[in-house]
Amino acid sequence: MEQKRSKVMVIPCDSYDEEKVYNCIKAGLGQLGGFDAIVKAEEKILVKPNLLTASVPDKAIATHPSVLRAVLRLLNERGCVDVKIGDSPGHGSCEGALKALGLKEDDIFGAKFTPMSDNVHVDFADGITCREFDFCKEIVESDAIINVCKMKTHALERITGAVKNVYGFVCGYRKAAGHVKFPNDTVFARMLADIHRCTHPRLHIMDGIVAMEGNGPGSGTPTPMNVILISEDPVALDTVYCYLIDLDPEAVPTNSQGCRMGVGTDKEEEIDIILCNVDQAKTITRKELFEKLGNGSFDVGREKPKKTFLMKYSGFMTKLARRPVIDEDECVKCGVCVDHCPVPGKAVDFKNGKQRPPVYDYKKCIRCYCCQEMCPRHAISAKKGFLSFKKKKKASIS
Repeated sequence: MEQKRSKVMVIPCDSYDEEKVYNCIKAGLGQLGGFDAIVKAEEKILVKPNLLTASVPDKAIATHPSVLRAVLRLLNERGCVDVKIGDSPGHGSCEGALKALGLKEDDIFGAKFTPMSDNVHVDFADGITCREFDFCKEIVESDAIINVCKMKTHALERITGAVKNVYGFVCGYRKAAGHVKFPNDTVFARMLADIHRCTHPRLHIMDGIVAMEGNGPGSGTPTPMNVILISEDPVALDTVYCYLIDLDPEAVPTNSQGCRMGVGTDKEEEIDIILCNVDQAKTITRKELFEKLGNGSFDVGREKPKKTFLMKYSGFMTKLARRPVIDEDECVKCGVCVDHCPVPGKAVDFKNGKQRPPVYDYKKCIRCYCCQEMCPRHAISAKKGFLSFKKKKKASIS
């Protein structure tokens, strides 16, 4: 029997004009049978954007409101009457983040804001790496979840996309414990894969019209990628994102671990890339995709993953990773990084008093980059660790 292939719709879109975005997403969904094939009108539906923190659309930190409104409009046209939109931001409230984007509850096609602030404990006996979660109650109460993520870089996982966005299913104040329990990129990616295996989001839509490169996911640089991606397979979608920026998909832990754990595929031979517009759709190759829409200079971590016997010693490998560093000239001593450090006893603290920038204890630091994600002044960036492996030069033959 021929194995089912994962389809990723790639829809060129060069602006956030609402009608244009709506038509692009409608065209992409049409290749999957539209929302008729994905949700039932009577189901309880949760639309889950990426709302890291309250931010204006131009910063490219959150899913753009034009993309969210297009999704909500299409669900309304499907006849869905019980639609909620929400996320559990790392800082601030969901309502505050949605309002910062310019969204109003009386103008989102009948959908309702939901706070995503109440915790429900969920046991998951089939978990491979994680067998229990503290989800927002809306995750448990929903029949169908639509994951509307943002194309961004990420200090821990290299990129954040469809796979990573489900960490917002975990209640905000519980996220810190997850970073302590799963302290490096590989085990954290495996935990994310288990969230997918537990919750089974129906559809994944990526806002890549303006992406974030560099010091993402909250302090990077907005950069046009002029594309929307849609798929029922989150790993395949993130893999195509990698194709667009000329990044090896296997170098992204959420891809490699998601594939190994059965969430989706990162194998090129198992993915159909379908280039769509309002008039036509055609299957194209990875090479054709990059030639048409790719950006090889996209600023993302491109170092090769190091595979040695030391990899099983996660604590040691964490110390080899890049580390968060504070730019003292940009730091305003607000203490957000200290508040969001999940490590007991704090790996970053005001050791020299609150008149001076916080100081890291790198022996405690687990390199989760919560501080870097949440810094409102973008004063923290990831730098290379204090150890690195270097290839020995071969002796020349004279």
